[in-house]
Amino acid sequence: METKTTITTQKQSLSISIAEFLLMFFLGAFAMVLHAKFRFPLNLPGRHGLEFMMLLLIGRNLTQLRFSGFASSLGVSAMLFVPFLGFHDPFMAAVFILPGIAIDIFYNVFPAQNKKIWMLALASGIAYSLIPISRIIISYFTGFVYESLITGLLFPVFTHFVFGFTGGLGGTAIVKAFGKKK
Repeated sequence: METKTTITTQKQSLSISIAEFLLMFFLGAFAMVLHAKFRFPLNLPGRHGLEFMMLLLIGRNLTQLRFSGFASSLGVSAMLFVPFLGFHDPFMAAVFILPGIAIDIFYNVFPAQNKKIWMLALASGIAYSLIPISRIIISYFTGFVYESLITGLLFPVFTHFVFGFTGGLGGTAIVKAFGKKK
């Protein structure tokens, strides 16, 4: 009897993990669709960090999956191969995996801190700042030109941090607000 219960529990646990993985994958894919469809020339690098990190943190706070940020990043990367979305950066898939991995590292290395909304917002800002930092490195070694880096290096890092911080703060606040009502 006990073995049957254990097997049932393991199957339920696996089903939940698969569902959480798919949730995060599709949140990442949705974030890239938003990125592709809302390209307004605002001259503010990193502005998509608002919705990107908000969706990532909403999903990350709702799941128990240890590597849900990476699952979300896989969704992001998968959408970059859809031709009609109009992405032309050959390094974009690698660059956009970094924020998800950084959030996973934060959650797994600092478990006591991932309950604090301001720490999550700070981690989100730093995670999203990895995008322009990696682009600086790619540009230096390959010569690939990023429009966001033409005006300088510090401004894109700063704006990515601000939008990532705000998105992470908003995503975590939404989950915490709805979680308290339960």
